[in-house]
Amino acid sequence: MDANINVYTYKEGMLSKLGHDLKLQLTRFEVMTHQGQVHGRFDANSLMILGAIMDGQLNASELSDSDKQKIQGNITDDVLHTREHPEARFEGRVTSRTAPFNIEGTLYLAGQAKPVAMVLEQRGARLQGVLEIVPSQWGVKPYRALAGALRVADRIKIEIDIAAGELQSQPLNGHALTWKK
Repeated sequence: MDANINVYTYKEGMLSKLGHDLKLQLTRFEVMTHQGQVHGRFDANSLMILGAIMDGQLNASELSDSDKQKIQGNITDDVLHTREHPEARFEGRVTSRTAPFNIEGTLYLAGQAKPVAMVLEQRGARLQGVLEIVPSQWGVKPYRALAGALRVADRIKIEIDIAAGELQSQPLNGHALTWKK
């Protein structure tokens, strides 16, 4: 099925003008639903930097390939420590039978488990939702540079966009469905 997971990070600090708000995309993941249960596996090493957000718009050319590689290394090595924690997981359930779908469960990130909840709304042929998390609640320390004068804010926005397809006439919690990317 057609699905996308985008991740947004935000800069802050005295020298925040030197940094960028970023849009990333998770390129390898699997989400399965069956009888109201939702199971997700997300490859933390598959976060790909799409570009900088400038004036509310994605600017894919603002960052050089070298900048993207450096940022990618910071994310995997210094922030998420993907050698120790290569995968994030979600275990939960759908608590509503029709759209909007309320989803509650546990997000396992960086070796820690915390409850999360989100709503997937049907917009035409798509199911879309936003989850905002505070990484430090999972023990993930935001990236800092220049003695903390430039840092990534301790909030991440995750946008989920799934093709609804056959879900338009069938409840999400009544069928086995899998989205893989």
